[in-house]
Amino acid sequence: MSQIPIFPLRVALFPGVSLPLRIFEQRYLRLVADSLKADGGFGVVLIRTGAEVGRSDVWPVGVFVKIVDWSQGEEGLLHIMVQGQRRFRIESTSRSEDGLMMAEVQWLPEESSRPVPAECDGLLAVLDELKEHAAMLSLRFEPVESADALSWQLAQLLPLDDKIRIELLSTEDPLERLATIAASLDRWAKQ
Repeated sequence: MSQIPIFPLRVALFPGVSLPLRIFEQRYLRLVADSLKADGGFGVVLIRTGAEVGRSDVWPVGVFVKIVDWSQGEEGLLHIMVQGQRRFRIESTSRSEDGLMMAEVQWLPEESSRPVPAECDGLLAVLDELKEHAAMLSLRFEPVESADALSWQLAQLLPLDDKIRIELLSTEDPLERLATIAASLDRWAKQ
């Protein structure tokens, strides 16, 4: 197990996906500074209840991120771009004096890359449409070259229920994730 700092968000983040964050709370400014100095990272987890500012209850699965870019904003905010790396499961949490959440985590298994199956052409088309809109949100996506990348990018962009997002993040088989996503799309099409 490893101990890592945790950054709770109202937005889920998945491996291979980049997300811009604005940092203004002192505890998170320290988190970013420490991460940059150590060339390390931190965990991003989805908030179950509570708010991004203050205390919150989080889902037990998250993604370790690395800071890939940063800049100081005119309004005094720190702007960073993080990219999802490895998945983890939280075993226990504690708080530092300034309220920063720390977690003992168990790393989830790394996935081996698998090609995108031919029957997923429809999901690739959905992703292409979603990416056109995602550009406006400053999200960055690598080209899809594997089933796991396709599943993570769709999970990031589709308006899924938080429970489904956590289920996808916990699932180790990218084809199983793609089947869950396809089932959600089918349900929406029938409504």
